Amino acid sequence: MNQTVTIQIDGSPLQAEAGANLLAAALEAGIDIPHLCYHPKLSPTGACRLCMVKIEGQKGLVMSCAVAIEEGQQVTTRDEEIEDARRQTLEYLLAEQNEEYDGTYRDELRELVLRYGLEDPARRRYPKLTGLVNRHFDDSSPVLSFDGSKCIKCFRCIKACGEVQGKHVLSFNDRGIGSYIIAGLGHWSGSECDGCGECIQLCPTGAIVEKLHRDEIDLSAGQAATSDPPALHKVRTTCPYCGVGCQIELFVQNGRILRANGVEGIPPNYGRLCIKGRFGYDYVHSTDRLTAPLIKRNGRHEEASWDEALELIARRFNEIRAAHGPDALAGYASAKCTNEDTYLFQKFIRIAFGTNNLDYCTRLCHASTVTAMLKALGSGAGSNSIEDFAKAECLFITGNNIIETHPVTATFAKNGKEKGHKIIVCDPRWTPMVRYADVWLQQRLGTDVALLNGLTQLLIEGGYVDKAFIRERVEGGLDSFAALQQQVAAYTPERTAEITGVPAEKLRKAAQLYGGAETAMVVTGMGMSQSTSGTNNVYALINMMLTAGQVGREHCGIDPPRGQNNVQGVTDVGCSPIAYPGYIPVGNKENRRKLADLWQVPFEDLPAEKGLTTIEIAQAAGRGEVKGMFIMGENPMITDPDLNHTRKALENLDFLVVQDIFPTDTTPLADVILPAACFAEKEGTFVNSDRRTVRVRKAVEPPGQARPDYEILLDLAGRMGYDLGSYSGSSDIFDEIARVAPIFSGINYRRIEQQGIQWPCPSSDHPGTPTLFLDAFKTANGKAHLVPVEHIEPSEHQSSDQPFLLNTGRNLYQYHTSTMSRRSPALNEYSNSSYVLMHPKDARQYDLEDGAAVRLFNQRGEITSTIRLHDGVNRGEIFVPFHFRETAVNNLTRAELDPDSKIAPFKLSACGVEKV
Repeated sequence: MNQTVTIQIDGSPLQAEAGANLLAAALEAGIDIPHLCYHPKLSPTGACRLCMVKIEGQKGLVMSCAVAIEEGQQVTTRDEEIEDARRQTLEYLLAEQNEEYDGTYRDELRELVLRYGLEDPARRRYPKLTGLVNRHFDDSSPVLSFDGSKCIKCFRCIKACGEVQGKHVLSFNDRGIGSYIIAGLGHWSGSECDGCGECIQLCPTGAIVEKLHRDEIDLSAGQAATSDPPALHKVRTTCPYCGVGCQIELFVQNGRILRANGVEGIPPNYGRLCIKGRFGYDYVHSTDRLTAPLIKRNGRHEEASWDEALELIARRFNEIRAAHGPDALAGYASAKCTNEDTYLFQKFIRIAFGTNNLDYCTRLCHASTVTAMLKALGSGAGSNSIEDFAKAECLFITGNNIIETHPVTATFAKNGKEKGHKIIVCDPRWTPMVRYADVWLQQRLGTDVALLNGLTQLLIEGGYVDKAFIRERVEGGLDSFAALQQQVAAYTPERTAEITGVPAEKLRKAAQLYGGAETAMVVTGMGMSQSTSGTNNVYALINMMLTAGQVGREHCGIDPPRGQNNVQGVTDVGCSPIAYPGYIPVGNKENRRKLADLWQVPFEDLPAEKGLTTIEIAQAAGRGEVKGMFIMGENPMITDPDLNHTRKALENLDFLVVQDIFPTDTTPLADVILPAACFAEKEGTFVNSDRRTVRVRKAVEPPGQARPDYEILLDLAGRMGYDLGSYSGSSDIFDEIARVAPIFSGINYRRIEQQGIQWPCPSSDHPGTPTLFLDAFKTANGKAHLVPVEHIEPSEHQSSDQPFLLNTGRNLYQYHTSTMSRRSPALNEYSNSSYVLMHPKDARQYDLEDGAAVRLFNQRGEITSTIRLHDGVNRGEIFVPFHFRETAVNNLTRAELDPDSKIAPFKLSACGVEKV
């Protein structure tokens, strides 16, 4: 425990932690000490010299940001001498400052000028020296502008880029009064800046500002000049992109979102954002939005009234159920919708349809991870908080391109690296995290089980087995471990290297780093799960973790960051073919009786048989067994494997309804299209990757006739003759979720008004659970299970006409099927076209040059794209991002399923490549 001491500030006592920063403690206590270079999430600089104070026993004025608190300090923050010195310091700064101000950003220096009455240059002691200042201006970035004449050289942007984001792109160029900020070696556009905007948020003067929408801000709105930023209304909500759950402030004027900032001091992001979270909101106001119901007539979609559309849907779904039974219907939910939306969707499917044919995108990304974790650990959710990525002494990152897919989480990993922590990256292709890695294990596609078994064998060989942990917390104790030990013994470093292509010395180094760390976390992702052996991949990963005892303690565990904003929450609230809300199996009679009573439906009407998964629904539709389908917010014509088969399956349906915010590649196949509200147009909650329930708040009105998803569901259910309940708003729906799903029992909107809570939270006085498995695993007897697995050769191989193995994934600037992100122009300026990463030696072998247009083909389909040479992919392997509809890579992937998780192998498909 850190010692608490008492100091005196301006004659009043203040208790603070010994060694804490004096300025930080004063500000936290509400004591206003002027400052510009200081920010609570940066190391102190002392550059602006405005935070000067007097400390009894010390000569002169000292910078409070550079003082550590000690018992008994007597501090004076304001007297005539101090205030005159601050005023003089401000005058020094203003002598070099271009004071032009257009009112479109917050200027903290200007606020101090007003505070000290220095608006009139005639009242200042020092003449302007702006002629000597290098007015370096850089407008080359797609998202920001830099004006050196407004820079006070406070270092906040440099430290924001380095200390917070871990990128170290910014630095000073030149010396003295002529120095200025540069990105990389020169211009922003040619640097490694990825547009996260951390420098914008922390710049105190407007030297670095957003480019987007500045000319749209109406400065006559009458708000105070010191608001942040001026003339805009702030609405706090949650980012709609990946599963980090970043807390953001949307700045709104005249019904339009014009800016976004991170919310400082609040988990999980503590003010940090990525480019999508800060600049990816323009899609909300896109003219492409769906604004009215559409009914297909004579092969064309025509506008219709809500009454006409919903009456048609109700009649057709009821007819299908009456003629063919409940299981002839199916629902496909969305990880982009709120918990409240998706809870009512699963309730609708189970009551109005009467089936468990219900799934969503986790079947395409994390089903293998969840399946293995449920069996081995009793829970499929991430065990740790996002902040732990900076605290674990070793991170084992496998199958997750975390810097591009979960950029804010990655900043915490990079923060840990700055503190000396170790990072192991395990991935068949180079990803940006390799820059920070102590060792990169570049295995061949499809060899994950062999690699992980080999590492487990090396943990045993190196003496990194935690026998006490295994004895006490693993089912079967050392006997079950002996079976694992015997099984992995065959995976010697030499054999593992032969199978995987990873040199034995790298395997040994990785085992030493992971096994030798006091605390270690596994970070996994779709590179592991999207395989016909995906469940076995994760079993092997968990076996490695349990062998070393790197779980069940703080900063230890397994964490699969979720790819979409509410992937975690949609499963939590029951959009699953095998579980009701709270992960309670559909066959559990006691729970179904509880739900029947709460939902006021006959117990016998609630389906007890497992339903079909996403791909199984498509297969059943192709066979004519599923005849009607309701898709809410998903785009299977981009996301599903073997798209030619998916198209035929959807075309074979008797009736298809798609509810979305945009036209997609799926909507042309729909009989009825319903316009929905997006995240910024409704109230609700998401659950992020670390199980944190966070608020979503309405900032603007939906366009046209678009409505919140849950309102549409309630209306439609009523027209079908079913009552889903009476709710005054989204808060009432969440209260019902808390009654139905025990993991949410202690959570309500009031408790998460300021900060999210991590489930399980069993009671209203429970603080939530940052780390799972500290006392027991979630299995029946509280013990984890070892599940030995063998490496099995993939069923699809290269051939003479298809010599490449295709790997797919994401990039930083686009999101999922890009229906949102490609309608945000700033993101498109960074990346707006497909590409094929190919090893330069392979390109030479097949006479392909960088930038060449190529056709990729196999027996399932073909696409065209452009070659991009990169030696970070293995020979014989290629990588294509799946975001781009004109290059729908899932035309090439196969629908073969993992037998346990029913996931498809998106990461390994044989194909040929030829020049167009």
